Parts: sequence; structure tokens; C-alpha cells
Amino acid sequence: MKHLHLFLILSSLCLLSFGENHQSQKLSNHRPTGPKPCPGYDLNDPFSLNVRYARGPRVGECLNLFDYRPAHLLTPEEALQYAEKAQLPPPQAGEVWIANVWHREKFWVVRVPELAVEDVMLQIERFDPNIPILDFINKRRWFAAHAQVRFKLKKGKEALFIPQKLDDNSGTLLLSNLVVSSEAVRSKGEPFGPLKGNRDHYGLAKRFLSLEEAVDVSLRKLHHQIAQYPINILAPAGEVDQKRQDYLWTAVKRAERDWQAYHQGKTVFYNTEDRNCLSDAIDIFDEATDYPHFSRGQERVTEKRPRQLLPALSSRSLLNNRKYPTLNTEYGYPNY
Repeated sequence: MKHLHLFLILSSLCLLSFGENHQSQKLSNHRPTGPKPCPGYDLNDPFSLNVRYARGPRVGECLNLFDYRPAHLLTPEEALQYAEKAQLPPPQAGEVWIANVWHREKFWVVRVPELAVEDVMLQIERFDPNIPILDFINKRRWFAAHAQVRFKLKKGKEALFIPQKLDDNSGTLLLSNLVVSSEAVRSKGEPFGPLKGNRDHYGLAKRFLSLEEAVDVSLRKLHHQIAQYPINILAPAGEVDQKRQDYLWTAVKRAERDWQAYHQGKTVFYNTEDRNCLSDAIDIFDEATDYPHFSRGQERVTEKRPRQLLPALSSRSLLNNRKYPTLNTEYGYPNY
């Protein structure tokens, strides 16, 4: 679900389980030891988060981190346990092991092979707020949009999805795309309010999800259009594959910082102006790129508004002249 923002709409992987007792015990250090678990906390999910607001108007209330949750970068020990579960060789150098990836209404642990990323794209999802006067303005000024980053993987280097919950023994899946999407965390059914977004009402989740999940929600259910902009890789020819993989690593590590904060009981707050889907999308590239003609000191708050996102990427030389169809066209949906 996407959240309406007067300037934008905001829109972040967990682990599977092992039947063996000693493996469950190794994962038990992630279980809450403080107050009574929040409603929805799942003891069979080693990377379920149990967090209450630490400040603001909702101090003491539980965050709804049961569907929207930041990704977690597995430790070598955690990755080894999931490799054993899936009957894989031990994790190899260069692989990325991620938890809390959302697909088919549940969380998965995902293994991405070394140098697997074939293409990196910025996706922009435009839609109307479904309020007549705002719809009228949006068609002319474009203030309602969501941004996320797509990682397309090479054939033969697809991501392996392993069910995350300890009591889930269903099979693994191979998928060729991952999406990272930063979203405001609200109570179930709560509408998004842009003013509340500046007043510590919402948590922030740097989610990872399958592209199929994005297609199902945004295209099939919501009838939105998603434009796709390939990212220009600013690296010498022999280092392009590594730079693409670096962007994936950066996205995961940014989510991991938030996961660790939540795991320690700290709240990561969403902010309508400068900590949202647009700012997080740009920051993935900024953290991993040495720009030839741009410095972080040139950033502007307006870059974090939908109409300014493409110019912001262009100023960093990140926009690729290569044309790519909308996700709607790619998956056979109308361009609504």
C-alpha cells in the first residue's frame, strides 16, 4: 500500500527456519526479552521485530512491523543455517544473504549470488490521490508518486528464496528481480497524513520485496503505472558489474542499519520532507558513487519531491539514455 503525501507518496527481508532444535536455539537471541510482545509478533519468525514508539505522540504504542519491515543482512552464522536448511553449500564470498524479503504474503530469506546484478532501475509509480481537487492538481503538477529501486538479476544468477519462519518447510523459489522500497509504517488501515509524517507518527521501513509482489499490488490491484529509468553506471568498463552489485549491497546495508535500530528497541522515524521513498532511493546511489561533477553539498530538499527526482538524478549523471518500457508494458498490463 502506498501513502499519499502532498509532495509524494512513500513507500524496505527475514529468515526462514530449521526444524532442528540446535538451529532454533542459535536464532533465539533475536527474541524479545523486554515487555510483553506486541500483537502480531511471531515467535516462529526469528527476525520478527517487537518495537514500541520511543517518543512522540505514540510513545509506548507498538509499531506495526509485521507486514512492513526493514531487511536484515544475515551474519555468516545465520546464512550458514539457512544454507543447511536449503541443502546448499556453505555461503560463498560475495554472496548477499538477506532476511525479511516480502513475497506471496510472507517473508523469505534470500541468497543473491556474487556479481548477479544485470541492471539497476529507478521506478516511479504515479497515481492520483482519489480526491477530486487533488486529482485535478496532480494531473498538472504531479505531486503524488512513489519511488523505488529495481535490481534485475542475470540469467543463471537468480535470487534463491527460502521460507523464513521456523515452522515453514515449503520449498525454495528462484526469482530474477528484487525491489527496495522505503515506506511509512502505520497502524493497519490508518490513512497516511503528510502533516503527521513530520511529527513522529510513523516508523520507516526500508523493505525488500519481489518484483512480482510489486506487480500484483501496484498494477493488478491498484491500476497504477510504473515508469522505469535505467541507471547509468559510473565506473570503468571492467568494474561495471561490481558497481551494480555495490548498489545492491548499499541498499541492504542501509536497511540493516534500521533493522538493528529496531532490534535494539529504537524507533526509526519516517519524515515527509527528508526521509521518504524519494530520499532513500537517491541515497542508495549517493552512498556508493564517486560523482565526477556533483558533491553531496549540492543536495536540495526539493530533490525529494516527485517532479524534481529525475532532474536530481540527471545532475548526478545517473540517468541512462537507454529507453525502457513501463513495468505495465513489460508485464502485459495497460498503461493506466
